[in-house]
This record gives sequence, C-alpha cells and structure tokens, in this order.
Amino acid sequence: MCGVVGFISENRNTNQIDNFVKDIEHRGPDSKNYLIVEVDKKYLHIGSARLAIRGDSKENMPMESDSKNILAYNGEVFDMDILKKTLNNNINYPSDTRLLLDLFSYNIENVKKVNGMFAFAFYDNSKKKVYLGRDLLGIKPLYYVIKKNGDIFFSSEISSLIKNSGNEYSLNHDSLIDIFLFNGLNSNKDYIKGIKTVQPGEIISFDLNNSNNIETFKIDSFNETNDEIDSFEDLMEIVVQDHLNADTSVDLFLSGGIDSSILAYFIKTKLEKDVRHFSMTFSNRSFDESTTIKKISSTLGLESKIFTFDDNLIDQYVSESINNMGSLVLDYSFVPTYLLSKHTSQYTKAVLSGDGADELFGGYEWYRGILYHQFLPFSIQKIIYKIIKNINITNKNLKYLSFTTKLKYFYKYLVNDPYVQMLIWQSSYQNFNDDSANIITKEINHYLKNQGKKISSYREIDLNYFLKTNVLPKVDIASMANGLEVRPPYLDYRIINFAKNNPRSNEVNLKNTKLFLRKYVENTELSFLNSLKKQGFGFPLSKWMNEYGLEYINQMFVDNDLVFLEKDKMHLNSLLSKNNLTPNDERELWGYYVLSKWCKNNKINCRAVNVVYRKSPVLRHSASVFVGKLLINHTC
Repeated sequence: MCGVVGFISENRNTNQIDNFVKDIEHRGPDSKNYLIVEVDKKYLHIGSARLAIRGDSKENMPMESDSKNILAYNGEVFDMDILKKTLNNNINYPSDTRLLLDLFSYNIENVKKVNGMFAFAFYDNSKKKVYLGRDLLGIKPLYYVIKKNGDIFFSSEISSLIKNSGNEYSLNHDSLIDIFLFNGLNSNKDYIKGIKTVQPGEIISFDLNNSNNIETFKIDSFNETNDEIDSFEDLMEIVVQDHLNADTSVDLFLSGGIDSSILAYFIKTKLEKDVRHFSMTFSNRSFDESTTIKKISSTLGLESKIFTFDDNLIDQYVSESINNMGSLVLDYSFVPTYLLSKHTSQYTKAVLSGDGADELFGGYEWYRGILYHQFLPFSIQKIIYKIIKNINITNKNLKYLSFTTKLKYFYKYLVNDPYVQMLIWQSSYQNFNDDSANIITKEINHYLKNQGKKISSYREIDLNYFLKTNVLPKVDIASMANGLEVRPPYLDYRIINFAKNNPRSNEVNLKNTKLFLRKYVENTELSFLNSLKKQGFGFPLSKWMNEYGLEYINQMFVDNDLVFLEKDKMHLNSLLSKNNLTPNDERELWGYYVLSKWCKNNKINCRAVNVVYRKSPVLRHSASVFVGKLLINHTC
C-alpha cells in the first residue's frame, strides 16, 4: 500500500519530486523513493511512499524492470496465483508489485484480469507512454492535472496535487450542486477546476513523444472467477483467506454490526486464525455499541483493542481530522473513521473491514422505504406527504430514529420515482426543487439497465454512487492519513459476482434489511445479532454543532468564508436561525462547514463579492456572532 505521485515536464526537477513524495509520506511511512527518466527532451518524474505489507520491507518503489519499465502502485492484489498463470513463467514473485510490473509489461490490458484494489502509474519504455489507472470500483484514488504548458501532474491525493503542481485552483461552481445533493463527490465531475479524476475502471495513457496523444480504455466488468463455487460459505472462506495474506499481521475493524462480525466469524471459526479487532466506543450512549462489541469479541475469542471517543475532546477531534483530509469528504463519519484509523495504526499496518456488504446485500434503510413507496399508490403517498411535511423533528433522543422521522426524511421531497426518492433520502441537502430531482434522475439513468429487475438496479446505484462517492473515499483518506491499509473482502470480484448472480442476495422486507446475511448468521453462534438494531458509525455531531460548530459556521457566514450555492443563501440563513436543528439540518451545515474549511486549508479560491451585512439581534446557541439577515451575492 502506498502513495503515488509524479509529473511529466520539460525540465528535470529533483527538489520538486522530492517534496512531492514527502507530501504523501503519511500514506507510506516505511520508505520513500522516486525515479527520473529522460524521454525525448521530456522528463518523467515518478515517486512513491511505501507502506510495506508484502515483500521485502527494504524493497523500494517505484520498481523498474530489466527493460526499463517502471511501476508505482497503490493497492493490493488478491488473486496472485491466477495472475501468475497468465504470465506462464516459473518466477516466485515476492510481492504483488513485482508481479504487476511483469503483467503490465507483457500487455497493459492485463489490468482487466486483476482482482484487487489499486491505482497505479506505469511507464512503458518501449512505447514511451505513461499509464494511469484504477480498479473498477475505484477503491484506491488517483487524480491528475494537465497544465497549459503541457506538463502533467498526478497524485493519490488532491491536497498534494494542489501544493506541488504550481497552479492556483478554484471551485467549479457548476459541480457544487452535485456535492450538496449527493453529500459526496461525483467522480464524473471536476469539483476543482483543472483537477481531474482517473475514473473507476479507467486507464489513461500519455504519450511522452506526443503530448497531444492521450488515450483511454475501460475495465468494463468484473472478472468471472471461481464460477464453480456457488456456496457463500465456501467462497467467503477463500476470499477472507486471500485478504489475510501478507508479510505483516492483518487485523479487523469490528463495528458491532453483521458485516464485520461475519468476517470475524470466518477468521476465527472457519480459518482458525487469531485476530485482533479494533473498535471504537463512546461515552455518549446514543452512539455506543460497546456491549455488542464485547459480546461478539467474547463469543469468538478475539483480542480487543478499543479506542474510546472522549466527548471533552470533540472539537480537537474534528479539527485534526479535517486538517488531515487529503481529499474532500463530506460524510461526518469521517471523524470517527479517522480517529479509529489513527488508533489502529499504532498496532498494525492492515485491517479487514465490512465495507461493501451494505451495497451488495441490501443493507440500507432506503430499501425498506422503497418497498413502502412501491406498495402504496401515489395518490396515498401524496396524502401522507401533506400530513407529515410540516411535522417538526428535533434532535432529541436520537439513539434510533422513529418511524415518523424516517418517513419524514424519505418524503422530504415527493417524486413519483423510487430511484430518485432513494437518493433524496440519502442526501442531507434539503433545498430541493424540481431541478434537483431532475439532476438526480439524469445522473442515475444510465445505471438503470434492468428496469424490470429492481434489485439489480438498486444495487448498481449503490455501487456507483454511495459507495464510490462516499464510503470508499472516506475510508481511503481517513486510513491512509495514518499509514493504515484497509482491505474490504466483500468488494472482492468473487463476492461481487456471487451477489449479482444470486437474485435473493439483497432482499429486504418491511421489517429488516440484509436478509441474506441475516439468514446466514442465524445458523452461527452470532445469531444474537439478528435481534439487535445496528447503530450507524457516527459521532455526537449535535454536541459539536451546539458547543462549537454553530459559532464557527455563523462567523464564516458573516465573514463571507462559507461556501454555498447562490440559490441557497436564504435557505442557509433559515437553518442558522432555527432554535432546534434536525439531524439533517446538522448534516447539511456540517457539509457547508467541511467544504469551506477544506478549501481554505488548501488555498482553493472561492470568491465572495458584493457582501451586504445587516446586523440584527439574533443570537444562536450562545454564539458570539449575530447572524441576522444576510444579503450575500456569492460566486465560486
């Protein structure tokens, strides 16, 4: 696991590539290195910071072959034995990096055969081309910039790319609505002008002999592997074993839910291996799952390493996590994910996680909401909408949301389309209108390939949106900020293929989600999990918002430092003037705050002009700032 950086320019610049590598050192603290290659009056600078998990810990990356091909690689491969057969040689590869170097040297399109999580920069000496690529799900990130002078810069993180590419950057105003609507980053859109994302499953080539020759090809589908294994239990045993392979210890994130508990069960019971679990508990009982975590740990005989979230340090936690956010993440669960990763990295270099199970096996509440949507005639839904739209929801007693609250959120904007309704429910953005609904509809249309097969369509939306724009970036940025590798076995090609080919894999009913996994757990010693309600992984946002956040946000609003859409200024002002914020209010304000702080930390230009501020005696939650009416023309 590593960080990848580099650039192509007409000048050799040792200091610049050295500084570039140092800026991603947190992703790979074990070693740093770079290579500089001269090609027809151009210089390829390619560097890496390595987290040594496989192979010789003293082995440097980028790796160079005898034919002078070079690979800088971030990720893991989980089917090395299968890939070795592709090369048809007798080499005993010490690491997956060395294997990939040979594999790509033979044919770059061999990337389609790789089952793993990866992002890479590969230089083909015979073709004088540089290839940038990512895995099909986009588990590992990679960004690039093409400057006006033809220079090309690339990096695993946006912050380092901004700092080292020598450009000044500004927010793309047109992409802000997507950021707010989806509470994350649509990988298909550039939210910072000039910075592009290598798309999931995309391979881009740059010709060093001809800077205008840029080509792309896509990984279209997951490899069909181990088709003969049709048992979930048999397949999981193989996949978990493959994900445990390393030259260092591989441990486990345990949250108290079914997904990570199943992984623990397979490791201890099926593979009979010892494993440490790393978990987070809270002094705030609304977020604490320590009782469940301890019961799982005791039942399976796991070694526990638990970090306790201290409410007294909440503002310090928020500040530290945002300041170490290498790329933008709006999900507030980034904070506990960052803290847990920081704690875990003191003991181990790699952990397994349950990420991906919700997307593959129908784990989200909105699946149940869609059932209600489908069962009730739209005329009845209109009546329900009229009844509940004015119900006041406060943030009190939020261990679990009431049914009325969930209904309110699901119908916060009524549309006659369950797909759109689902994504509206996910979003914390509340200033909906017809245009907002149209944007969502347009974005998801090309994923609805099987209109008659609803389950398949829902899964595609989850995999391509919530997973890619929220879950995976959050985990990568939080973990790699602390030099920790997180491996998600559920996102192994073999599990994905199994889930997609099993028509009942993501079934839900009106009472429960994730029925397939619940049925499996029922026949194990972890059956007690089926009687428990899962608490989402968050932190006491209300506490931080009331004690610190509102004052910060008010001040940023007054100082014209808060980034928002022009059409949202009155909506935002109304949120800041409310006496009782709903959980969605808090999530939305959090998004504005993090976006603004991250832009400021990274010196992203977001201009605010023609500010007229009239003070009025409105005081929010003991804040020292008067909000009043603000008439602000805001452009980015």
